Amino acid sequence: MASLAGRIFSEIARAAGNVNPEIVEKKKKDIVKDLRSMEVLFRRYRAPRGHSYKKINVDGIETELFSKKKNPSDKVVLVIHGGAYISRMMFYYRLVNKRYSKAASGGTVIHYEYRCAPEHLYPAALEDTMKIWNWLLSQGYTEDNIITVGDSAGGHLSLNLFMKLHDTGRKQPKAAVLMSPWLDMTASGKSYVENYKNDPIFGIRGKTPSPDEVQKLLMSSGLYMWLGENDRKDPYISPVYAEFDNTYPPIYVTAGGYEMLLSDSETIVEKFKKAGVPAKLTVTPGMFHVFNLYEIFPESQRAIKDACKFIKETFSK
Repeated sequence: MASLAGRIFSEIARAAGNVNPEIVEKKKKDIVKDLRSMEVLFRRYRAPRGHSYKKINVDGIETELFSKKKNPSDKVVLVIHGGAYISRMMFYYRLVNKRYSKAASGGTVIHYEYRCAPEHLYPAALEDTMKIWNWLLSQGYTEDNIITVGDSAGGHLSLNLFMKLHDTGRKQPKAAVLMSPWLDMTASGKSYVENYKNDPIFGIRGKTPSPDEVQKLLMSSGLYMWLGENDRKDPYISPVYAEFDNTYPPIYVTAGGYEMLLSDSETIVEKFKKAGVPAKLTVTPGMFHVFNLYEIFPESQRAIKDACKFIKETFSK
């Protein structure tokens, strides 16, 4: 069972952040405005003592760099934010900068603002990610010294980066941390039905529809606007349909036991293992989508600690 603080936060998420299509329609929400509503909060950020923080422009992409001032390492944690490919980066991503940098032996933490829907559709975000990747290499960083961290759509984009590099014969990053990755745009996993009544972000309490009803409902959601007219089963759109081989780097995946997207994590980890790639999934009972990000209750604190442990141990190999 989730901690009391975790359950309270889950109910706050249910009340304030639920994006189920029925609830969105009932409350007459504008999903773009709703998902972007927190972007204006805490726009200013000051790095803690002993660290530097600056914003730069990389080929038109706003990019943030955070690192130790003295004796920084040559390692990079590339953070790819989530938000259904609609929302831009929120302030709370920066709150973990120091921990990521420490896990990378004082390395650089990088955030960037990829183009989002509805103004920009697939593959705009992937194109921007490739620009950032190429820029990193041009700065002298090496693939073996870069680990990506992505949540939800950011987890999808992180995996897309791996796939694009693989498919073009290029070397991939050292590893990836995927937090509640959104990897199945057909909503076909069993958790989409089994957790429908539990999920405070995407579901409705007490209601268990059929698989067909869930898919029909989700297919009409504005959350999928980033797809445009692309095939939902295209491996780049839904990596659960991709085929992997043993040249891919390790992944560490975390998910909440109550989230509808749980099957996405289970499927991708199973696919990586089948391909002979080291892959681990940690599911935290009673938790919701990307619970890791908030770091104000025991489950989220533990999840961030475990992610940083993975980063530290992987870089040391």
